[in-house]
Amino acid sequence: MNTEFLKDKEIIVASNRGPVVFKKDAKTGKIELIRGAGGIVGSMIPFLEKTHGTWVSSAIGECDDYMNNKYHGKVPVPLENPEYYVQFVKTEEDVYNKFNGKFANPLLWFIHHSMWFSPYSPCGDDELHQAWDSYSYVNSRFAETIGNDISMSDKTPIVMLQDYHIYLTPKMIRENHPDVLMSQFVHIPFPSPEIFQQLPNYMQTEILTSILTNNVLGFHIPRYMNNFLQTIKLILPEATVDDLTGDILYNGHICHVRTYPISIDRETLTRHGQSPQVIAKKVEVDEMIGDCKLIYRTDRADLSKNIIRGFQAYDMFLDKYPDWRGKVKFVATLMPSRQDIKIYREYTDNIRDIVKEINEKYGTPDWEPIKYICRGDYDLVVALLKRYDVLMVNPILDGMNIVAKEGSVLNENNGVLVLSTGAGCYEELKDGAVCINPYDLRQTAEAIDTALLMDEESKSQLLSEARAAIQRNDLSKWVGDQLNDMERVILEKQKLKSEKGGEAIRMN
Repeated sequence: MNTEFLKDKEIIVASNRGPVVFKKDAKTGKIELIRGAGGIVGSMIPFLEKTHGTWVSSAIGECDDYMNNKYHGKVPVPLENPEYYVQFVKTEEDVYNKFNGKFANPLLWFIHHSMWFSPYSPCGDDELHQAWDSYSYVNSRFAETIGNDISMSDKTPIVMLQDYHIYLTPKMIRENHPDVLMSQFVHIPFPSPEIFQQLPNYMQTEILTSILTNNVLGFHIPRYMNNFLQTIKLILPEATVDDLTGDILYNGHICHVRTYPISIDRETLTRHGQSPQVIAKKVEVDEMIGDCKLIYRTDRADLSKNIIRGFQAYDMFLDKYPDWRGKVKFVATLMPSRQDIKIYREYTDNIRDIVKEINEKYGTPDWEPIKYICRGDYDLVVALLKRYDVLMVNPILDGMNIVAKEGSVLNENNGVLVLSTGAGCYEELKDGAVCINPYDLRQTAEAIDTALLMDEESKSQLLSEARAAIQRNDLSKWVGDQLNDMERVILEKQKLKSEKGGEAIRMN
């Protein structure tokens, strides 16, 4: 990371969900700071702490709004000796629910993961168009908050927007701050042009023209980047797209589209894996597993994670390879996700049903085929990642999937990664895993058997390959490469200005 470049810069990160939330303790009545979950938080916090920047995010509850007012719009984190600051964007509950619970999820999420059943959905009815209005409004509130930060800064601001919730924000910022340096990183897959066109026409145009006002646009892997470039060609034919460099010229502005495979903080993760609280969980894991081989998965209970097919494949595995019965245990730590959305509640219920069905079908008084844990316990997750024999990561589509990388770094048991070709990390980790088609139950069942029977030398070689790939693209490189491209934008602007004899040239 170029520290010299950052000396006179103010970093402003923005996303729907932020790095912290504030909640009132039911017993004491005190407001407590709780660290947020998810890949965005884990990837950006180390960088934000080093730069003492600001993170703009939605106020999720009354306590967030209260703290925002108490600290005049910039909440220090931690409250004493702060390392960075949080700003909460407050919107009316009904508006936020339409923004997040109707438009961003499930509509945009399902489109990006190619999960809609297109003969029936999505439908561009009045409800959808009203949800778009809320989506646009919340984006305008983000743009207003970030714009105020830009105006008040005595440094050169760098705005780093995160993900699909705030696709309309960059254009709104650019209208009032034409020269600000701005990037956006899309943490989920970008769909093919045909899938993206499931959105009403004007929404397609508004989203794409807004995204193109960024200086730098990032995706995890070339597949997603190429989908975006092809989508621009189809929907905005007046744009000039350079397939070789990824640069797009639109309305006199250049957007540099690049790939930055996100990673993990290996040192912090390894250190936590040796912590007393994780070591203490080893006893719980040993009691849970006994002498069995451990198949493990940990996910949010999201439809894109393909959890039910994973259990169906395990059912087929136990049926095809009966000698493994009583000798293997599938542990799944799954957190309910987006339970305010009906289809997610139904999916969570279906997960419980299939676990019960498999346990009743194969279980004995001495052996439970699946241990389903539905609670947040990060220390237990880390302890299980250290212990697994097989780690199942079988999403339909996933932006990257950090679990596959965390497991490969933490595991102390020569465990084998069974990895979907739909995971973004497949591009990096395919030589360090047994790879599967996420829709193919028989192939997945056979992959489990292959992984369990693999000799120690082969398992060790796979794990070494995965770790080497993760080391090549670590977390500091993910952030550093984006900043290097932002610095390049500034240098290009300065060069063009010089060539024009001092005349101001906009390359923003």
